[in-house]
Amino acid sequence: MGDLPVYDVVLLPPQEAGIRSVQLSQQCAERAATEFTLGEDGPYAHLSLYMANFTPAQREAAASLLRSISAQTPRISLDGDHFAGNEQGMFELFYRTSQALTRLQEEVIAALAPLRTGLRHRDPVGRVLSEYRLTAPPLARDNLERYGYDEVGELFRPHITMTRFQQRAHQVDPAALPPAQAFTATYRTLALCVMGEHGTCTDIVETFDLAADAPSPSPALP
Repeated sequence: MGDLPVYDVVLLPPQEAGIRSVQLSQQCAERAATEFTLGEDGPYAHLSLYMANFTPAQREAAASLLRSISAQTPRISLDGDHFAGNEQGMFELFYRTSQALTRLQEEVIAALAPLRTGLRHRDPVGRVLSEYRLTAPPLARDNLERYGYDEVGELFRPHITMTRFQQRAHQVDPAALPPAQAFTATYRTLALCVMGEHGTCTDIVETFDLAADAPSPSPALP
């Protein structure tokens, strides 16, 4: 199903956290060669909840379901926790997981996973998923088979990817980083985006305000 567009259901950061993300992404690119740099006009800073292939009709159905979910979901406060790079060159800001955020992801996946067509061709780091699921750890393999997406449940680690370094082993000097807590924010916008290479969000199809009356509590999970 690699000929179908891949869509990413995401939370978009509020203005201040979004600006900080763009600035940090650009600072990373000034120090080392990168695959992409976040920008105010794309690729967009985002926190992914679910990725899937959709036909045009499935995309319209997904947007309708997200509109309903957002109307019943309060704003979600998230605490910036730490930065980390991985062996794939991704440099990321991680948030503390909360019950409200986990609940939102579960609702999104329950609604949208039945719509998807097949399995995405590649994941954000470039692995061919039909091959990767044969050797993936059991939990990731189970998530791929059930949902078409591996970062669910215990594997959900909410984050914003700031950039991907061309030299995959490149490390960012911690002294050059702002405090992760500076990205603490109240998230108000769910969005359906077109996913590009490296897991970037290249186009925003539609946004949905988290519109329930009371803000969600956000106790950190162990």
